[in-house]
Amino acid sequence: MLGVDAMVEDCGLETLYSKINEGTTLTSDSNDFDEQTSQSGMRTSLALIRTIDSEKRTHLAELRTGIGILTIPLSLLTILIATSNYYSVDSVLSLIVGLVIGIVALASVGAYLVIRSLQKLRKNEKLRDSCKDISCFLEEHQNSD
Repeated sequence: MLGVDAMVEDCGLETLYSKINEGTTLTSDSNDFDEQTSQSGMRTSLALIRTIDSEKRTHLAELRTGIGILTIPLSLLTILIATSNYYSVDSVLSLIVGLVIGIVALASVGAYLVIRSLQKLRKNEKLRDSCKDISCFLEEHQNSD
């Protein structure tokens, strides 16, 4: 009878995911309760890892958005400086103050998004590492039987 470890080594990761999604067993003896229990634990662990990976993609998209928002104030400042020869600061001071307030607000929102997404990415990496520990625990449990 082949164990789950031998079956995992024989087939690729995509095949393993498809077998788990189909609900098929990874062992040649599907009536063994202990193997089904460990397989159920493996499914749970893989589902948790998939969830963490999808959250990671979401936080990376949030990071990309924050970086994009951070570039807007820099572009506005560049335009303001480049066109400074064509206007008198005294005559458009109220507009410049409003523009600077907008620039500060956009920079604050962008920095907030970047910092928050980086913190969540670190948290997800810690969760992913703990899932690897769960997978190792499941393998050790199965090997002890």
